[in-house]
Amino acid sequence: MPIYQLFPEPVYYSKLERSLTKEELKTVNEYKKKTKKNVGNSRTTDNYVLEHKTLKNLKKDLSKKVIYYFNKIVCPSNSIIPYITQSWINYTEATEHHHEHSHPNSYASGVFYIDAKKGVDQIKFYKSGHTPLRLDVAQYNIFNSRSWWYSVQTGDVILFPSSLTHGVANKKGTNTRISLSFNVFFKGTIGNEGALTELVLE
Repeated sequence: MPIYQLFPEPVYYSKLERSLTKEELKTVNEYKKKTKKNVGNSRTTDNYVLEHKTLKNLKKDLSKKVIYYFNKIVCPSNSIIPYITQSWINYTEATEHHHEHSHPNSYASGVFYIDAKKGVDQIKFYKSGHTPLRLDVAQYNIFNSRSWWYSVQTGDVILFPSSLTHGVANKKGTNTRISLSFNVFFKGTIGNEGALTELVLE
């Protein structure tokens, strides 16, 4: 008897097909001097880091991932153009964490891992909504779990719906976990004029 997945949440897992340049890494290190405390870790005071002139090529590379996500997963029938809105860098030291949160006023969100260690670093997603009954389970799977984590490492790129709650458990290992987060929205026309659902976004 088959088991079907109904209305699953898409988490797109990819990699940047290159290493960061010396200039890009220098900018990331300079940004570390200009941070503010977040809930559990710290992040840049600049909320548009991908607009920095030395990160323009990185923005182009991440934008290609965004376009792939929209073309293969969202599959819009309207002619829309997704684009990166805000972007910031998170710095998580040993024993620090990143609180559970989602990203309002955004359609999709992404994380690019500048420094993350396989087997140590991960991202955790949480199932939202009320569960009237919670049963103890013998073996966790994607159907009965309230949360699910993925291991991450340097160079990984993850895209997901902005409404999907996520976070980072207490940091293990001694490395400083550095991740660049960004939000995505789109320009163009959505909906249908005849159905009275048309909305023009410029």
